[in-house]
Amino acid sequence: MAKVRVGLDVGSTAVRAAEMSLGPELPVVLRAAQVPLPPGAVELGEVRQPQLVAEALRELWGRGGFKSREVLMGVGNQRVVVREIALPFLPDKELRESLAFQVQEFIPMSVDDAVLDYDPLGEFEQDGRQMMRILLVAAQRPMVNLLVESATMAKLEPVGLDLIPFALVRAVGTGEEGMDLEDGGDEAVIDVGAHVTNICVHARQVVRFVRILPSGGRDVTVAIARGMGVEDEVAEQLKRGEEVEGHDLEEARRVATSRAASFVDEIRSSLEFYTAQAQGARISRVLITGGGSKLAGFLEVLRERIPVSVERGQVFLRVKSQLDLLPEAQAEAEPVLAAAVGLGIPGRNA
Repeated sequence: MAKVRVGLDVGSTAVRAAEMSLGPELPVVLRAAQVPLPPGAVELGEVRQPQLVAEALRELWGRGGFKSREVLMGVGNQRVVVREIALPFLPDKELRESLAFQVQEFIPMSVDDAVLDYDPLGEFEQDGRQMMRILLVAAQRPMVNLLVESATMAKLEPVGLDLIPFALVRAVGTGEEGMDLEDGGDEAVIDVGAHVTNICVHARQVVRFVRILPSGGRDVTVAIARGMGVEDEVAEQLKRGEEVEGHDLEEARRVATSRAASFVDEIRSSLEFYTAQAQGARISRVLITGGGSKLAGFLEVLRERIPVSVERGQVFLRVKSQLDLLPEAQAEAEPVLAAAVGLGIPGRNA
């Protein structure tokens, strides 16, 4: 019998959930929905007002008709640290039991105030001693507690917590069964949200690098508002390419493209940092997801400034869909569903 899991993505502007059926074949998206959040409920990917988030989650469950209240949630913001480190080899159970005692020097927070996890990357020998590389994840506990509190207030039961960049790779990243990357290079999955952009580099689903930027589509809205002297609501309409009486849509596009170019330079710098610090590393492909990626001309700017293949991440290449949506509506929803779908797909250690 197929297992059902619900991935829940609490974003800065909306909450989204995807109910997945997991069987011997590809995962199937049975149901999916989203509900907007009021301003200030979540800022920079962190829950600020759990009650407002809980109200949106209750509406989400009513709208989506999800059959389970058990949810797998994700974190991806500036309160999360992800670093590759080397430690003396230990079996998994022993490492998990002793992790807090071994990693304090690698993270800028007290281990007592952190939720810790890791992903194994491989083993090697150093001076005759067996060592292991791990990708260490440390999330500030107060931030995690507010996220979990918002779910429990909505009568949901969080049963797992994951890093959103890991979930994005599971949702759209090239896996072992997928197409080979040119010359064996790595793939970068970039999710552009409203306030936060998650960058994750992986090699066939093995994550090598994560960077979380405190910027996204909202920065383009602010640039238009300031550059044209308009209210945020009008700036958002212009960003989406909507005609607004008395305002120059072409000027809005110029401002948006200029800000997007600066933002893309931040992304490029992150990828260049990865290739510089990882010996022999090279990016062969970039996949883009997230609501902010739908900005007109954004992909073109990426292709101009990042000289590799740049494409949209396609969730429905890796999972089947039973959503009651027309093809156009499903294509519109696909970029914003990546995190929720990925959270519903088991990781390598799940």
